[in-house]
Amino acid sequence: MSKYSSQLVSILLLILIIAGSVFFVLPMRENIASLKEEKSVADENLLTLQSQYDELNALSQEIAKSKSIQETLQKAVPVGIKQDELILELTDMAESLDFEVKVLSFSMRRDATYGNVISLSMSLNGTSDALIEYLQMLEAADRLLNVTSISIQQNNTESITFGVNLDVYYQ
Repeated sequence: MSKYSSQLVSILLLILIIAGSVFFVLPMRENIASLKEEKSVADENLLTLQSQYDELNALSQEIAKSKSIQETLQKAVPVGIKQDELILELTDMAESLDFEVKVLSFSMRRDATYGNVISLSMSLNGTSDALIEYLQMLEAADRLLNVTSISIQQNNTESITFGVNLDVYYQ
């Protein structure tokens, strides 16, 4: 009987193992399949969010560049005439090169192509060596300046009278 009971116990254990796998393991397999599906959906969402993040980051950098460009343009073509700042800038440039500002006159006009324009005329006395450097300073100025004409008259061997006509733009 003990041999028969040990075989019976073995068969019962085998039946319990099979029943356990049917009731516990099979539902877990279905759970694994649904978890894999959820993972693939989450991966797709992650890719979508990453691409949106990259687009927003690129847009943020563009905005920063645009702001910098806007500030540069605002200096080049300021809102309002600001002739006092313009006069100070031009005379400071001239005086830094030992030019003496003799005459400075300006008038305002409206140009169909370029908008609001200040036509400025300057007469300076100084040395011929500083003339090119002054023109380079005008080209490098923050404010947009367009040299329309230049006249040079030599007074003596070292001194010249230098006339320059400029168009300066404003909004």
